[in-house]
Amino acid sequence: MKYLFVFVLSILIFTLSFAQNGSSNLSTTDTVFVSESGKKIKAIMGRMQVKENRKNPNSELISISFIQLKSSTPTSENPLVYLEGGPGSSSTWQATYPEYLESWVELLEYSDVILLDQRGTGQGARRVTHIVSEDVPSKIFVDEKLRQDYFNNVEENALNAFKERGVDLKGYTTLQNAADIEALRIALSYQKISLMGFSYGTHLAQTYMKYYGENVEKAILIGTEGLNHTKKTPLSMDMQFKKIALMAAQKKEVSEKVPNLLELHKIVIEKLNSNPVEMKIISPLTRKPMKIELNGYALNMILRFDIGDASDIPIFPKLLYDASQDNYDILKWFVQKRIGMFYGINGMSMMTDKASGATAYRNEKIKHELEESMFANIFKETESKNDKELNIDLGDEFRSPFASDIPVLFLSGTLDFNTPPYQAEEVRWGFPNSEHIIIKNAGHEQIRRHPKANAAMVSFLKDEKIEDVDLSYPMLEFVPLDDKSKTNIYHPAIAQE
Repeated sequence: MKYLFVFVLSILIFTLSFAQNGSSNLSTTDTVFVSESGKKIKAIMGRMQVKENRKNPNSELISISFIQLKSSTPTSENPLVYLEGGPGSSSTWQATYPEYLESWVELLEYSDVILLDQRGTGQGARRVTHIVSEDVPSKIFVDEKLRQDYFNNVEENALNAFKERGVDLKGYTTLQNAADIEALRIALSYQKISLMGFSYGTHLAQTYMKYYGENVEKAILIGTEGLNHTKKTPLSMDMQFKKIALMAAQKKEVSEKVPNLLELHKIVIEKLNSNPVEMKIISPLTRKPMKIELNGYALNMILRFDIGDASDIPIFPKLLYDASQDNYDILKWFVQKRIGMFYGINGMSMMTDKASGATAYRNEKIKHELEESMFANIFKETESKNDKELNIDLGDEFRSPFASDIPVLFLSGTLDFNTPPYQAEEVRWGFPNSEHIIIKNAGHEQIRRHPKANAAMVSFLKDEKIEDVDLSYPMLEFVPLDDKSKTNIYHPAIAQE
């Protein structure tokens, strides 16, 4: 359930006149983008036609979009293909935003960079996206049966909508995504490519290396999700929260009023479960006020979404403290931020995660961990009435570990709950030609953003020594619990003086 409901706020559409090149299924056009520093970057915008389901000879064709940013070095190496996370996130939009494009300038000194939209993302998202037509029930968080009935209904309506469009959902798997990368390599006539994946993109990169490894020169995996890591384990979130509690206990701005964050969490959960709080937020559908009730489940759900983001962690002690004092403004801000996820389904995200699945051993591990996790209520999966129809599991052969001599650079963050460093080490066990840079105090979103991360990646691509590279962020500072305290710590959930 945690990955089924993705509300698509906007879909970036490129309207282009494409010129046919050598391949009948590939169309391209030349263009120029400008980075934040004013650097003009030549690029090729392209679309590739592929079958929606390669296992179905009568499958419809779908478009895969990409943008190839041209290197500033005339004798550049094989291209670096970037694979975004999600699953369900696009890559090509980064070229159209100068501040994001700037993050690629340093890497473009080494080679071309291809920003690849995976099937069902970017322009392809409309085909596999279903948006609901009514607001979610006000008790969706506090009534478990109502919540499950709502999810089942939305899912069933989405499946009917996809059928009417002729969508073959069985084509939306990581194996099909990997085959798209191979099709693009062939269409662009490259003997080899290098890969750079973030989050789910690392899952996809490993899949390509497992099945098409002879065509990979090097790989960079940022926030690693192994082939059997799709389903998160409950106690990994417990450990993340305990780490945050220890860090908060060392900070006077928190510990003077809250010496034990774990105990405070327990108190607030019990309070909200006994007396759910009602608040008004703005509907992402109608843009009008709507009522929503929140309980302990809602609080844990909010923590689950953002507990791996170092930009949100600093406000969690204040969120809990304010809630214990009957002030729910910060919680309201997070609910407003995340409520859109209950307003629709992205078929690509849903099916890709279901197909990757988990081994019986990992499912059993999750089941046992639920017995002692303080976040068991949000990790407990309830069976959907559509599960039998949606079953496209790729099997344990897909999820089995593999070994490769491809040079790989792993980058992880010590505060990343989504893809913790030990997952990268588990995958790295099969890659003898690998390095692992663990960035201290980096959350999931902060790994790639480190000011020196690009330089480390370029050094790796150039076969330069990186064993001694040490990247870190300063120790986290927490938002003071006292509203009157002066602070330079910014978070959009609180008003700044």
